[in-house]
Amino acid sequence: MKPFRCLLLLALLSPLAALAEGFALPAFEQVRASHLSSDALLLDRTGLPLADLRLDTRVRRLDWVPLAQLSPAMRDALLTAEDRRFFAHSGVDWVAFAGAAWQNLWGGGKRGASTLTMQLAGLLDPALRMPANRRSVAQKWDQSRAALELESKWNKQQILEAYLNLAPFRGDLQGISAASELIFKLPASRLGPSEASLLAALLRGPNAAPPLVAKRACRLAASLGRNNQCGEITRLAQSQLDTPRNVPRYRLAPHLARRVLQQGGQRSTSLLDGHLQARLLAAFTPQDDPASAVLVLDNNSGEVLAWIGALDPLGADGVVRPRLAPDWWWPYATALGIEQRQWTAASPLPLGAVIFDPRDARAATPSWMSLRFALRDHQPAALIGLHARQERDAWLERLRLLGFEPDGDTPAAPSLLQLASAWRAFAANGQWQPARWLPTQESNPRRAWRADTAFVLSDLLASPGPAGWASLWQSHASEDGSRLLIGHSERYTLALATTGNDPLGLWQRLQLAAAGDSRPPPAPPGLVTQNVYFEPALETPRSEYFLRGSEIETVTVLADGRRGRIIFPAAGLNHVLDETGRPRERWILQAESSTALRWLLDGHPLGEGQRLLWNVQPGQHRLAISDGRGEILHAIEFEVHPAPENQER
Repeated sequence: MKPFRCLLLLALLSPLAALAEGFALPAFEQVRASHLSSDALLLDRTGLPLADLRLDTRVRRLDWVPLAQLSPAMRDALLTAEDRRFFAHSGVDWVAFAGAAWQNLWGGGKRGASTLTMQLAGLLDPALRMPANRRSVAQKWDQSRAALELESKWNKQQILEAYLNLAPFRGDLQGISAASELIFKLPASRLGPSEASLLAALLRGPNAAPPLVAKRACRLAASLGRNNQCGEITRLAQSQLDTPRNVPRYRLAPHLARRVLQQGGQRSTSLLDGHLQARLLAAFTPQDDPASAVLVLDNNSGEVLAWIGALDPLGADGVVRPRLAPDWWWPYATALGIEQRQWTAASPLPLGAVIFDPRDARAATPSWMSLRFALRDHQPAALIGLHARQERDAWLERLRLLGFEPDGDTPAAPSLLQLASAWRAFAANGQWQPARWLPTQESNPRRAWRADTAFVLSDLLASPGPAGWASLWQSHASEDGSRLLIGHSERYTLALATTGNDPLGLWQRLQLAAAGDSRPPPAPPGLVTQNVYFEPALETPRSEYFLRGSEIETVTVLADGRRGRIIFPAAGLNHVLDETGRPRERWILQAESSTALRWLLDGHPLGEGQRLLWNVQPGQHRLAISDGRGEILHAIEFEVHPAPENQER
């Protein structure tokens, strides 16, 4: 009786083949092209994944997986679980369809007979989807007709590939890529038999309890001749199926990812070096400040090679956060004064009150320190007083060249990104350009310093450490007590913001992770090396670099607080020239000063240096000395009278 009824049912259903027209199903290429990942991905310069960001909260899908990249174990498990006769039918498995219809109508049970093609038709057209509790012959009519049409336009490989990329697996996971990577942390190409059995079992009930999924997967594995895998399948189901899935897969640069990634499916290649980023993160210890921020720039190109907004992936991005640091600008003001020849590395700067010995004015001991040590020791009175002598317009223009937007005399709160970009100009022979983290960003380089100025400033702040030579400036952020450490080695500019207990130790660990052993750079042309002596001997003699024309051999710290004094001739001198007929008198003009000198006689340039030979001329004269910017340091008046006529011989 049953065979007769089956044949009768087949005869009734056979017109489906003739009616399989009229469904507007898309082409395979259209479906694949329209597949959009819910996540965006940030890559390093070589294609290494740095960070991913979920931007579609409705569904979690990842990149489309071509059939050729699918694990063979997954393909076998899928076909065994869902459609054993997939390569034999034309979209509808009539034998299975008839058997299921007969059982559903008269057999007293529920049995499904949807082929992979029928299921795919439902995934492509929401109107063809049926809930699990509505499986009847009548309700599958349209789905079967659509499957027949789909098979007439797509080949089997396309159907299988599209199904695997569109099928729901668990929760909001859609597609084999999301299921394999977010449940098992494996690409679809590396799924083993146990993982494949579990994923195939999920298709029947994506949100079933893990024990039930494991039971179905064990039965599937047994049908594939893998009875010994049930223990492994059960363990995986219990440990993996319900682990948190709404988490990033890559966490090397989450803060930059949030800055760059804007829409699902986006893949942005950055200029970061993923291996360097990983080494820097590994240099931190559990005791380090979780809000620590790090930025590394390539000295040659200005490209951002590492961007750590914070150790906490969800924390605020400390690379771009403004920092209230009252002393961040001191190195730049120092460099400007050196370039303008206002001072040199050896120039003495007042630290406070001048102490005199009333018994001997020449033996007075003023409270001074050379620029090198004042900068190294962060002497605010000396450095702020130094900056007060600079022209405001020149200072503001230099800040603009360095990428700052001055608010008043100085930018109030620059970011670590701005500070690193400005500092890199010292490492790049004075060439500034904005930091770039994407290949599409413009570089726009420009000259911010002379090469010799940049070298002298770097030498002033040289700080040898365990990673070799480096130039380093430490600043303090007043709003949160963090320390800002910015400097450069042979290859990289490194900027760090941290509230940890050992900021210098952390900076040195990061420098070692970034650059390894570093050597000091060679001096550029235009610099002069000069041995410098101090009178009185406030500091030991040493060799210093000077811009050509600003070098001095002896730094004299004047007891009266002045920066320069004419020693000879004396003020008010009245001098009478020798008798006529003798060679013209020549004087050696002498001065003591803490800076390079220029002499002026009666308002006209006379020469440079602390000693100058002068052919004496009769007249009333005003003699002055000035610094490199023309500021008069000392002036005297004296008179030279012609020789009396020799009337008798």
